[in-house]
Amino acid sequence: MADLARVLIQDGTLTLPQAERAAKAARGGDVASAALELKLADEGALVRGMARAHECPGIDLSRSAIPVAWLDAAGGAQFCREHRVVPVAVGRAELALAMGNPDDLAAADEVRFLTGKKILRYAAVGTAVVRALDGIERARAAGAPAWRGERAPALPDRAAGHAAIVKAGDPVASVALPEAEESMEIVGLADVMEPFEPPAPARQAAPPAAPRRPAAAPGAGAPEPHQTLRLEGLAIGKVALVADDDADVRQLVATVLAKMGCVVLQASDGKAALEMVRDAAPDLVVLDAMMPAMHGFEVCRAIKGDRALRTTRVVLCSAVYRGTVGTDAQLAFGADAFIEKPFRLDELTRVFKVALVGPAAAETTEERAAREEGMALWRQAADALTENRAERAVELARQAAAKDPWSAEAHYYLGHALVKLGQLFEAVAAYERAAELRPDVDASYQCLAQAYEKLGFQKSAREAWTRALETCKDPAKKKTIQARLLQLLGAS
Repeated sequence: MADLARVLIQDGTLTLPQAERAAKAARGGDVASAALELKLADEGALVRGMARAHECPGIDLSRSAIPVAWLDAAGGAQFCREHRVVPVAVGRAELALAMGNPDDLAAADEVRFLTGKKILRYAAVGTAVVRALDGIERARAAGAPAWRGERAPALPDRAAGHAAIVKAGDPVASVALPEAEESMEIVGLADVMEPFEPPAPARQAAPPAAPRRPAAAPGAGAPEPHQTLRLEGLAIGKVALVADDDADVRQLVATVLAKMGCVVLQASDGKAALEMVRDAAPDLVVLDAMMPAMHGFEVCRAIKGDRALRTTRVVLCSAVYRGTVGTDAQLAFGADAFIEKPFRLDELTRVFKVALVGPAAAETTEERAAREEGMALWRQAADALTENRAERAVELARQAAAKDPWSAEAHYYLGHALVKLGQLFEAVAAYERAAELRPDVDASYQCLAQAYEKLGFQKSAREAWTRALETCKDPAKKKTIQARLLQLLGAS
């Protein structure tokens, strides 16, 4: 928090003696909370300094109102207290969190996993977060629909929420870039797949005998309790190995694979994983990219470089490496697929389904029909946008995304329509999803970056522009993106 103290002095929020006093009283280096408790500065001014230090907008909770029901949407009171977070906006596809430490990515990822929503992180004074949580629980006990900060505006609806957003400064002027109406026709993997028809029960052969359970690798310890064989599911009798140094992640992935019918083995580091692959010859290996003893990238290269093992399907996962790294990993290390963390369960299932059974299993006849309906709908949404019928475009794009959740185009055009209606929070979630589905296309990243800029998320905007630059194949457009990045860097 030393950086925050300097920012608060530079802003004139605190004098040097006041900053030294707050730093001395701060618990865990939380200067902003100490300054608020000592009444050295107004909460809004402290939040403005935090917004500058963390490069994201902030929330003045004293001027905000939070519906009681929103607390459960962010993991409940206990989780919020442990991480000093409080929800300040809950939308269809996004959730805004006021965070005492907006750099706590682990907490944001956990809320994203619990809710399935895009998480927008806002800076807030930690003490103010705790006070808000106390107030929400008092409001719940009294039967009130919402908690209101002491300076929150009067709202016609007592159950409505209100977030008092504080920005570090005025947004930087934008560089001219392609308009949102730019088309994004993408041919997905499903377009080259044959429909998968499961065999009728009467013609099914008897279940194959369970494979020999491989012995644990030397030094790997006893098998974990959930190494399970289930004689059901499309991957019946196949062996999968999950390697990750995070036990919770291993449990999650193992559960998904077990439900698909796999024998699931586990390893907590790369070296043990490679030994187990050589001993057990699994059908599928799921590797975290960064592990102790030996990185997942190295394990993947060793598997694909071994003549006896190279047909083993390998899925790499990472919370650090993102975007085009997936394509690079497949080319450089031979991985069959790459998934970014935090996981989406539907995406995990789909990737494992293709890896274990083959591309034909990724789409049934019904799914193909739904995808074709979705394609017709997002094309209608694109037409509605060109006719300036944004509300109709939102309706059509939502229908398209419901029909085919894997359509990058549906989410992309939904983002465009939401921007036109001024619904930037939901637009960010839509563009993020389009970029997740097609990380090799720069258009989603460009629109995402512009939406982040309008919201004041400068750090997130820079990250999106960087990913757009990495994926862009047009030299002229790359120069424009580079110029934008330089402007943002100069403004930080």
